[in-house]
Amino acid sequence: MTNEQLIRQYYDGAEAALEKLYHKNIGLIRGIAKETAAEFNCLIMEQHHPNQFSAYTKTILDDLCGEGALELLTRIQSKEYDESRAALTTYLYPHLKGRMTRWLEQNIGCMALSKDEMAAVRQVQRLYHVAWKDTGEIAEELGISEARVSRYVRYNTHFLGVHDLVPEGYDGDPYERLMPGLLSVSAEQAVYRKVCIELLRELFDTLPKKDRDILGKTCGVFGYPEATLKEIGMYHMMKESAVEKAKSRAVEKLRESYPGSILQVWRAVHRMLRRPVPPPGEDSDLRRNFPQYVRALAEVYGVLNKLWSDNIVNIELHQILQNLYKTCIDRLRKPCYTMC
Repeated sequence: MTNEQLIRQYYDGAEAALEKLYHKNIGLIRGIAKETAAEFNCLIMEQHHPNQFSAYTKTILDDLCGEGALELLTRIQSKEYDESRAALTTYLYPHLKGRMTRWLEQNIGCMALSKDEMAAVRQVQRLYHVAWKDTGEIAEELGISEARVSRYVRYNTHFLGVHDLVPEGYDGDPYERLMPGLLSVSAEQAVYRKVCIELLRELFDTLPKKDRDILGKTCGVFGYPEATLKEIGMYHMMKESAVEKAKSRAVEKLRESYPGSILQVWRAVHRMLRRPVPPPGEDSDLRRNFPQYVRALAEVYGVLNKLWSDNIVNIELHQILQNLYKTCIDRLRKPCYTMC
C-alpha cells in the first residue's frame, strides 16, 4: 500500500494507518539522518572496523532518527499534506531535514567545527550581536554567503543558558537580572531592538500567508524554522529561483508598508533622542520640525501603553521606556517655550 493510500485512510479516521506510515518511512528518516550528520562531519567510522559507524555516530544517528520520527508524526497529524501537490516523501523531506539540522546546531554544532570555522563563527556573532550589523553587511564584509552568516549566527557556541547564570533559588526573570551589566548591549539598545522587532512583526503579519511562510523560513524569523531555498521550493512546488523572487517581492511589500507605520515613528523618535541637544541659536531644525515631533511623541506614547497592556515588556523594561519618553519631553520643552 502506498503512502498516499495510507494517508487517505488516516484522514478518513483509521488511526492504525499512522503507525503503518511511520514504519513504511523509517528508511526515509534514516537516510535524511545520515545526510544531515554528514554535513556536520559527524559520520565517524570505527577505527578497527572501517565498515561500521563509531558508537558516537550511532548515538547521533539515533537522536536524529528520533527527531525525524517526531516531526513525521507531527506533520501527518496536522493533516496539512495535500496529495494533489506532491508525493508524501517530497512534502516530508524539508521538514525532517530542517528539524534534524536544528537539533545538531543546538546540541553539537560547535563541536563539529574546525578551528578556523569556529573562529569564523565567533567573528560573525561578534559583528551581529555587538556591532549590530545585519547578515547582509556581515556577508559583504567577510566575503561569505548570507546563508552561511545566518547559519553561523545560530550556532550555539556554549552550553550554558541564562538560568545557569543566576543564583540558586532565584525565581524572577533571569534576563531582568542579567540585562543591566551582563548583556553585550545597553539596556536601552536591547529595548529599542525588542520594540523594533515587535513592530516589524505587525507589518510581517499583514503579508499574505504564502509570503509569510517563504520570508519567514528564508530568514528563520517569527517562529518559522529556517530552511534553504531548495527546501522551501519543494514545499511550495516552486523552483529555487522562483522562491528567491517571491522572497524579494515579500521584502518589497514590507518596504512599501513601512512609511507611516508605527515602526517608522518609533525609529524616528529614537534617532531624535540620541541626537545631541542643539545649543541656543542652532535649533532651527528642531523648531521647524516641532509639530511632527509632537505627533511622533503621541504615537510613541500609544506604542508604550500598548506594549505594557499586552505584557510585551516587563516592569524594568517599561521603566526604561518611560525614561526615554521623559527624555523626549525634555528635548521638546525648550522649543515649545520658544514657539509659545
